Amino acid sequence: MWDKYLLYPEGQEGILFDPVSLQSASLTADEVTRLDAGEASIIAALEDCGFSTASRGVPQHQAIRSHVEAMGMTGMPQRVSGYRIVITDTCNMKCTYCFVDTNTGAADMTVDDLRAGLEYLFQQNAGRDEVTIQWFGGEPTVRFDLMKYGDEYARQLAEEYQVGRVQSTLVTNGVLLKDEMIEHFKEYKYGVGVSFDGMPEDNVVERFLLSGKPADPRIHRNIQRLVEAGVYVGCNLTPTPTNVAKLPETVEFVLSLGIDFIYVNTPIPISGKWHVDGKALSEAVFRCRLLALSRGAMLFSALDRVYQSLDTRIPRVYEHIQRDGGLNAALLPGKRISVLDLNWRDEQFVFSIDALRNDPTLLRTAAKRLLPSDDCHECPAAAICGGPSRNDVSLRNDAEPDPQMCDFFQNGLRMALSDQTGLQ
Repeated sequence: MWDKYLLYPEGQEGILFDPVSLQSASLTADEVTRLDAGEASIIAALEDCGFSTASRGVPQHQAIRSHVEAMGMTGMPQRVSGYRIVITDTCNMKCTYCFVDTNTGAADMTVDDLRAGLEYLFQQNAGRDEVTIQWFGGEPTVRFDLMKYGDEYARQLAEEYQVGRVQSTLVTNGVLLKDEMIEHFKEYKYGVGVSFDGMPEDNVVERFLLSGKPADPRIHRNIQRLVEAGVYVGCNLTPTPTNVAKLPETVEFVLSLGIDFIYVNTPIPISGKWHVDGKALSEAVFRCRLLALSRGAMLFSALDRVYQSLDTRIPRVYEHIQRDGGLNAALLPGKRISVLDLNWRDEQFVFSIDALRNDPTLLRTAAKRLLPSDDCHECPAAAICGGPSRNDVSLRNDAEPDPQMCDFFQNGLRMALSDQTGLQ
């Protein structure tokens, strides 16, 4: 409409949406009819809400870039504010969609590596409210000794550099948890994310022990131990072709285990593309979100980028930038840091700690290329998605957006507007 707004039909009613400013307005059937007729009073009312008949003057993608720049958003991180610490590639499980090369025989992180990495992190964040640490692998609990040492040293460094809080989290398959670990997680106020794909009959399709046997009974028992100990435990749920059609049933199952926090991962791109239908995924996650909220639980996913953008009218195009303006990077063995927290094999993104100290501008290699494709230029969700991240491009080895990712955000936008999010 007027060559710059979208009108989403809702029966005879409609939702007017500005893909640049992210403003939206709900129109009754009568208002839609009057708008179609060009009635001056309804046009004036829309102008009062920020909608204008004046030409935008530039293509949508240029307008979005200008809008983002005017808000001071550059996509250029100035410091590392958190780590995904990759302490080992050893793993006791084999998951078909895993993006990590596990059990290669590569050396684990050393104590010297860990000390150097943590010292750099806390020096970068001296006097700030928080730093974040996520223990990752392989299966990180294989090297619980390093996790324990790192948490103790981080506590010392937080005091030395006057950092207010260290938020430690763990991504684990949940198989190897011991009493000593659970006590440690409780003492350091961990968030423990247990990765599994749903009910046992679904979990065993993609995730199994190296022996080929399922691990569900042990995982469920350990989840119960964490819950009973008062450790904050969540589920990291990866959408796959096996489980995407039954995600609501999966959420019911997760909630039955005493878990009230679920994070639905972005589908892992295998062989260069998503293997999950984007539209179907957005609809399933939408239903799961409502289900979790109705049970007093929380469910987060990439769909929250849509909701947060519409609620605040602030674009979420630079998802690699943390809320504090810093970058979440990956700390690797050998005193190295990957500025991409999910891809540490591509050497163009991996630097020594000394190199980053000497040239902080190297962090900017994590910055995504905003709206890189012709397909992005007139996309309704362009100011929400912004195009594929560096992580996504590197994992898929393709700079063009995945069509299923596009469908996910476009359909997610339509559903969120229909859900009355951000409407005037």
